[in-house]
Amino acid sequence: MKSFSSFLVLATTLVLTGCAHARQPNCPAPVNARAEIDRTIHDFFDALRKDDEASFKRLTTESFYSFDVGKRFEGTELVDVVRNAHAQGVQINWSIGPIDTKLSCDVAWSAWENVGSAGIPPDLQPVRWLESAVIVRENGSWKIDFFHSQRAAK
Repeated sequence: MKSFSSFLVLATTLVLTGCAHARQPNCPAPVNARAEIDRTIHDFFDALRKDDEASFKRLTTESFYSFDVGKRFEGTELVDVVRNAHAQGVQINWSIGPIDTKLSCDVAWSAWENVGSAGIPPDLQPVRWLESAVIVRENGSWKIDFFHSQRAAK
């Protein structure tokens, strides 16, 4: 009798609370979401490439932070670092490889390899970065909440 009552409690709980998927009716289609997330990541790098703080803000959450060059950067501080490097003549070239995204409704984790170069022309050095991001869906748009980049071992 105890196992039947345990089953009844479990069944009642599931009926009353529903499963997690049933409570998320507004989840985007995975194929569309992955394409939108890829576009968000590429647009993020375009904003950095152009020192475009307004676009960077639009593509990131209010709580955005990043780990890069061994430091933590809050909000638009990463844009400032890239802008200052550009002002000193540093050229940074990014080429994002295939993006591997794991999706759970309105939260995603993406990882990719970024192969490019950095330096003051004509002394550009090849660079390979390993990168990842946590991306969340806010008001129908995908935004980067956390970004991590580190140089890959040679």
